[in-house]
Amino acid sequence: MQKYKLDSYKLKRKSRTKNTESGHGEGINCEDQLGYVVQSNTQVQYTVPIDSDFVEPSYYRGVIQMMMNASENDVIAFLVNSDGGSLAGLLSLLEALNMTSASSVAIITGNAASAASMFALHCDEVYVSDNATMLCHNGSFGTGGKITDVLSHAQHINKTTEKLMYKTYKFFLTEQEIRDMLSGKEIYLDSEEIIQRLEKRQELRNAAVIEAEQQEKLALEEAEQKVVPVKRVPSKPRKKV
Repeated sequence: MQKYKLDSYKLKRKSRTKNTESGHGEGINCEDQLGYVVQSNTQVQYTVPIDSDFVEPSYYRGVIQMMMNASENDVIAFLVNSDGGSLAGLLSLLEALNMTSASSVAIITGNAASAASMFALHCDEVYVSDNATMLCHNGSFGTGGKITDVLSHAQHINKTTEKLMYKTYKFFLTEQEIRDMLSGKEIYLDSEEIIQRLEKRQELRNAAVIEAEQQEKLALEEAEQKVVPVKRVPSKPRKKV
């Protein structure tokens, strides 16, 4: 059962190095008994504060490099308290989340608004403090140039944003809430509402996985029933000349 309370997450600022050693047990002659190998895995926790507006992707080069180098045993904790910001900066971090081998944890310590809410919901786990809040709304931008260029740019941003919104808020918001949000509605959530929606999202995700497995099993069974056995035609005896 996934937990979302901040007090259940203990920040450990320690790292363990990977050591491998062989042993036979105390007081045992290594020539008389089977030996064994003891191995301790490296685990490093990285803590990244997301407490300012999202800006241009170049600002996150160091963090993205760290995420790419982190191993599957590592944990990256993001302390989220941001009003949102640049879509380009958000997308660069989301891509790093998809590519990293480490486990990602979003700890909402204050406000997770706009891009910050989207970033938190893309992490593997989300922890919510008592003072956490969240704002979900559609993006906004400004541009200049020829009318045709501005129109093309606006259509492109709208298409990209709408696709990201549905992917991010699926099961966290209802489909009607997502449509309303894309139409301009702002959705404000307090800590208890965030937790309730996270728990509901997990339930719906689990149900979707079970349904997908059942459909796959049914499809395989139907495919097996459609297989027509091939009848072997007995060969005729050859005539002797």
